[in-house]
Amino acid sequence: MYNKSNRLVAENRLIILYLIYQMDMPLSLDHLYNFAVNDYMDYFEFNTYIADMEKNGIIEANTEDNLVYYSLTEEGEKTVNAFSKIIPESKRENIIAYVRKNKGVIKKEYSVSANYFMNDEDEYVVKCSFIEDGVTLMELKITVVSKEIAKQVRKNWKQNTSSIYNTILQSLITDDTKKSKIEAEIEILNKAN
Repeated sequence: MYNKSNRLVAENRLIILYLIYQMDMPLSLDHLYNFAVNDYMDYFEFNTYIADMEKNGIIEANTEDNLVYYSLTEEGEKTVNAFSKIIPESKRENIIAYVRKNKGVIKKEYSVSANYFMNDEDEYVVKCSFIEDGVTLMELKITVVSKEIAKQVRKNWKQNTSSIYNTILQSLITDDTKKSKIEAEIEILNKAN
């Protein structure tokens, strides 16, 4: 019984490591929790495994935009490569299927962020960013007059990032002087006819 219990603990830890390894990007505690708890382990086991693996240098935590993300350390990668076969094949296949289904959605969530904070008594700053393949494509800081507006800006940024990015980019790269000259020439031609 003792060996079976130890094997289950090792398997459950490896499930978490294998998910991070297959996803090939840091994962939030929520993403790890949503995958692992109930199907593979309970809440208390999950938290114990995360804390122990972090303490032992198998995973590392990084905080970004007030969220904690976990990634494998070099030791964690060695552990996954050496011991992933302990995870039953059916569970490894489930992890790979989950990664295929969810990696794009999770990556998109991480590439768009918007947070706000109080700057002065009557002012909030909303910081919006758009990252693709590790490169920051756009980062904006907008000052607004209320928390409600800050929440709305954050919501709209997250829902409409692509269109906002394209609109701002087009506005910045369009040469209005050429446009004005062309419009003036068309107007002259229209008057002549």
